[in-house]
Amino acid sequence: METTTKSTSQKSQTSATLNHCDGVFHFGNVDWWYHNRGHSSVRMATRIAKRVPTVWINSIGMRIPVPGKTEIAWSRYWRKINSLTKGLRRDSESGMYIYSPLFVPIYSPFFLKFNGWLLSLQVKILCWRLKIKHPSAIVSMPTFTPAVERRKWRKLVFERCDDFTTLPEANKDQIWVLEKRLLEISDAAVYVHEGLMKREIGLVKESVLVGHGVDFDQFVAARPIKGARVPIPESMRDLPKPIIGFYGGLDEFRMDGELMIKIARHIHPATLLLIGPKQMDLSRILAEKNVKHINQLSPKDLATHAAHFDIGIIPFIQNEFNRMCNPIKLKEYLALGYPTVVMKLPAFQPYQSMIYTANSYDEFLAQIDKALKENDSSIIEKRRAAVAGSSWDKVAERVAKLLAVP
Repeated sequence: METTTKSTSQKSQTSATLNHCDGVFHFGNVDWWYHNRGHSSVRMATRIAKRVPTVWINSIGMRIPVPGKTEIAWSRYWRKINSLTKGLRRDSESGMYIYSPLFVPIYSPFFLKFNGWLLSLQVKILCWRLKIKHPSAIVSMPTFTPAVERRKWRKLVFERCDDFTTLPEANKDQIWVLEKRLLEISDAAVYVHEGLMKREIGLVKESVLVGHGVDFDQFVAARPIKGARVPIPESMRDLPKPIIGFYGGLDEFRMDGELMIKIARHIHPATLLLIGPKQMDLSRILAEKNVKHINQLSPKDLATHAAHFDIGIIPFIQNEFNRMCNPIKLKEYLALGYPTVVMKLPAFQPYQSMIYTANSYDEFLAQIDKALKENDSSIIEKRRAAVAGSSWDKVAERVAKLLAVP
């Protein structure tokens, strides 16, 4: 009887092993070396890396920066060249491997196919070098489609974090062909925006709404209701109060530059603080004397800086691209408890009773004035309760299960 039980158990373990992957390739939509590392893709990947060897493949983009048309075009060329020189490296904190792939930055059908062959070859070499025999893959950017469809994966997951067909300067029809193909070949697609998921039901085998997590305890501890906040960082100590703050990727297709200038002039001499990598031309905004910029911070350092905002803002353009976005920072602002002023977008609707929304520049400025006068302490607990159940560990666990991570 014992022999039979042991044999059955061994067969079960062997079957489970055969169904699991022994490594994960995350084809990212940001470049580890210069983009915002607070992105949901990074939050998931760094957690999965603690369970199985994980390789982050830096973004290969979807459009060619054109000097005179694309903001900071030459800077974009230089930072990508600098990234390419790094090759394969390992992040000491997460243990995740970071790889900058070689590719031709041309997005015609011919070069998409050529890059697919070239990237597939590089993945094969990485598998050999890292001794990964049965990898799974999660893909965040559609231009990776020609590469991933060339290889065999234990599981293939499409991370639908944005609708890239609406990205300015990208070829909408071509991007949709790549996205649709990736939906067809994937085992599942994970979404952060319910509207995008509903639009694509039936185009993929399994659709899963994972949303975003939040490092709740970390943000709450940085700004407790009773007791002192974390010490103010040196870079913020001399800033005139109140501080109206934003952090995240400063992209020209997300951020409303004209609105930020109006905010700076409206709140003067108070401070408009922007934290994040420059991915757009900020010269006109930084020309305002009360605007301060701090470059990219690690996710851990964000809480200690953001804890000293008096108001959090999300001054996004109300464009087609942003209508399908779901900014991570909203849940983090809510965990910190302070007032948040946003341009009205679908993703903010579930929280509109706890935040200040606007549909125009004048409304946004008026909502800032209203938020600065807020004196209802009970709403802090309401905001925190709304996001207390969110967790990046839970999000990563759901994705890991889809990827057959042991």
